[in-house]
Amino acid sequence: MKGLYKVLPPFTPDYSGVCSVLFELGGIVVIHDACGCTGNFTGYDEPRWYGSSSAVFSSELREVDAVLGDDKKLLGRLENAAHILGRSFVAIIGSPAPMVIGTDYEALAHILSQRTGLPVLTFDTNGMHYYDRGASLAFMELARRFVKPASISIETGVNIIGATPLDLGNRQQVEKLISLLSSAGCRIVSCWTMGSTLDDIAQSAQARLNIVISRTGLEAARYLESEYKIPYVAGIPIGSAPTRSFIDAIRLWLGINGKPAAPHNASEPVAGVHNALIIGEQVTSNAVRDCLRLDMGITNVTVASFFGVDQALLKEIDRYLDGEDDLTALVKEHQYDVIIGDPLYRDLVAPFWEGCYVAFPHVALSGRLYWNSGFDCIGEAGLALLREGILSESSGISVAERVK
Repeated sequence: MKGLYKVLPPFTPDYSGVCSVLFELGGIVVIHDACGCTGNFTGYDEPRWYGSSSAVFSSELREVDAVLGDDKKLLGRLENAAHILGRSFVAIIGSPAPMVIGTDYEALAHILSQRTGLPVLTFDTNGMHYYDRGASLAFMELARRFVKPASISIETGVNIIGATPLDLGNRQQVEKLISLLSSAGCRIVSCWTMGSTLDDIAQSAQARLNIVISRTGLEAARYLESEYKIPYVAGIPIGSAPTRSFIDAIRLWLGINGKPAAPHNASEPVAGVHNALIIGEQVTSNAVRDCLRLDMGITNVTVASFFGVDQALLKEIDRYLDGEDDLTALVKEHQYDVIIGDPLYRDLVAPFWEGCYVAFPHVALSGRLYWNSGFDCIGEAGLALLREGILSESSGISVAERVK
């Protein structure tokens, strides 16, 4: 039955995707709800709450306000917060309750902008879609509202678009990617949206190339290509040979002189592994596939995702999953030798499948269960993670033990 989830927990919703994108940008972020959705984001969907803070609030929508359609309380609180906190923008984010009563977000934005003089972003999210839709909306709004035409062009400048903990997990992943690009001669103009300010993002048109590291950043990258003629590449370096190819491609785009990486010959196929399934976010999963293909000689690899998929990144063998039944049917049909994905997916396939399962945590599914696991997949560490995962699973070490 479509939409019936009996094993997997709820995926991170769209409003949390928006909040994650805006977390570090210095705005006032308000989820228009009765506190439950805000608690969901702060407690389970955002690792950065533990060690840092952000001006994310609940509107504390009450039944009487919903019935009477009274927005004066919300507008008054937002106006006071804008004057007291002195932030650079206001964002109002929808939840299921305002969806039901038909809240007019454009009217709220118009009134509040006039009263405060600040940009007011609104997102008609409703909790019925997944995080990737919300994050994509937020990245697009940042591109549309804040990026300024550039007076200069930085020859080796790049933007990283699509960085949130919901896909990448801990901050060390982003820092490692930035270090890798910097070592290759790139200058990081902005990183949307981990480690950069709103002012950094506003200068994004100075870059010569956008690097999209999750599907959520594709729409914004395409807008920047159309508006400012900045090309983009979609990918993330996972593994040994794919990382060398990734860096060579970036250097070629930017015209950075440097000795190309030595040609890489695919290794012999891993014994007993003929086909594999990767379950997760599309750009990351494609990068894992490249690692299996180029570093481990496993060529028959399917990518499957419960989240949105982009046709330009899709191979014929790949699958969009519209519910638990789609995944179980796929695994029963192909009986993969290896499955790579968040540890919680294993509970779904374990009753009828006994192959090798490699844990690849995804915060958008398992939340705080594994976000402190020290997970590392960028560069050479990605190959070590996958190879160790396959060997450990063959040795009888459980997924739970390995993720810890």
